[in-house]
Amino acid sequence: MKRLISLVLVLFLFAEIFSSCSSDDPVVLFFAMDSAAGSFDPQIVSDATAGVVVRNCFEGLLRKDENGDIVNGVAKSYSVSSDGLTYTFQLREDAVWHLTSNAQKQLEGKLPEDFSLSVTAYDFEFALKRAVSPETKAPLSYMLYNIVNAPEILSGEKDKHELGVEAVGKYTLKITLSAPQNNFEEVLCESICMPCNETFFNACAGRYGTLIKFLLSNGPFYLSRFDESSYRINKASDYIGESVAVPDYVWLYVVEDEAKLRDVLEKDTYSGAVVSEDVYSSMKLDADKTVIETPNIIKGLIMNLSDAVTGEENIRKALAAATDTEAVAASAGKQHALSIVPLSAAEKGIGTHPEPFSEEKAVVYLKNGMEKLEKTSIDIALLCEKRYEDAMKRLVQEWQRILGIYVNFTVKTGTAAEVRRAVDSGNYQVAFCDYTAQTDSAYEYFGTFTASSPYNITGYDGFGMEELLAKLHSGDRDNYNSVYASIESKLSAASVLLPVWSESSYFVMTENVRDVLFFSGSDKLYFHKATNVR
Repeated sequence: MKRLISLVLVLFLFAEIFSSCSSDDPVVLFFAMDSAAGSFDPQIVSDATAGVVVRNCFEGLLRKDENGDIVNGVAKSYSVSSDGLTYTFQLREDAVWHLTSNAQKQLEGKLPEDFSLSVTAYDFEFALKRAVSPETKAPLSYMLYNIVNAPEILSGEKDKHELGVEAVGKYTLKITLSAPQNNFEEVLCESICMPCNETFFNACAGRYGTLIKFLLSNGPFYLSRFDESSYRINKASDYIGESVAVPDYVWLYVVEDEAKLRDVLEKDTYSGAVVSEDVYSSMKLDADKTVIETPNIIKGLIMNLSDAVTGEENIRKALAAATDTEAVAASAGKQHALSIVPLSAAEKGIGTHPEPFSEEKAVVYLKNGMEKLEKTSIDIALLCEKRYEDAMKRLVQEWQRILGIYVNFTVKTGTAAEVRRAVDSGNYQVAFCDYTAQTDSAYEYFGTFTASSPYNITGYDGFGMEELLAKLHSGDRDNYNSVYASIESKLSAASVLLPVWSESSYFVMTENVRDVLFFSGSDKLYFHKATNVR
């Protein structure tokens, strides 16, 4: 009953805001997200909803403008040494932290009376050293692998204070790399590189980023309230910089039910959302809505390497060789995927294809796998959404025909949310589901197969992926192509993901909303320039 009353109140609020037309009314936006947020700690943020909050409430040394170009953030200028190894940043002296009254009250007596709100080079030094500390378990730590001593710190061989990052005075920061990395400026725009005030962090006593009272932000917005299904960020009136917010408030609402999401977007109840191809194809959209398509999804068979059976490589290879992916895609009327990399992040003409369909090889792989497992029979369950049950049962019948009586196959089904939760928790053997590129960068997509990535749903533990990623942007185009091909070949050979067809996600926005910055990914939404035209 309380949730029903809350929903009625929310809809009433929407009606009140959207029906008014005074120029003095606050600019308010409403966006739908597909899951609840976890921690708002920039160094460990690991989900799209919290990622959107962090990207709008924090500002790094650098940021992206509306064209996707790298521009200054807290840094007012920077230089790179001739060998490409040393980056020196001069910070703006007017950048400040936003300390909420809630945080101030909660931490009274724990923060010094002379606590400074200035954002300094020490805040970035502390943040980056936190990010490579093994105890932090930063999901995107692979992005910092090229900073001097980062690999040794992450492995526990060296102390975090030996990282090649140094505050040379209050407003000068020096970062030294072990090898040139020509996408390092882009890395510095990511959440993991956002500043963290050491004094405030220590005052939170392990609770930093968990609640508003334990959050200190420096961006154009600040988090003002949240519960399990809604999040509100407010314009930060004390923010000084190039990204001053236009909206007074932005609401993020969790909508897991695809039918409800479709309904609120069709009726313009929300300003916008990133939706799946299935939701988009079933929507009745006005021609004046903004729609941005991103072919960033591989729909395929994902193997769980943490499982006792599918963790054996030969078993995975047997399943891959026994699957005619082209025929499965054709039966669904979909575009067959030739690569494990979604089209939005793929490099054309580079890389290798997964294991080709071969009944003979499948039998050999199965025999080798059974010998390694020392078993005479095994059970394998294929998890999928209910709508794919018939197609997966046909596939399992083919597996049974090819691989014989030594494997007992079953098909388990659930809703999209149930399948996603099972896969995210590692509670599956083989799943037919999405593998998504969070950006249009192959570097970040390949990073989802590192041990620390929050998007690593296969249990693949890296096997040197960090080292390869560190080399990906360390040379000329020929070097990039070579390393890219090596990474794709490595993943294809491991049979962790068997691509079947390609899909797109769609950023849908009502005609009245302008200038939301969207960069290929459900967490790459920036609202500071957005307006609501009526």
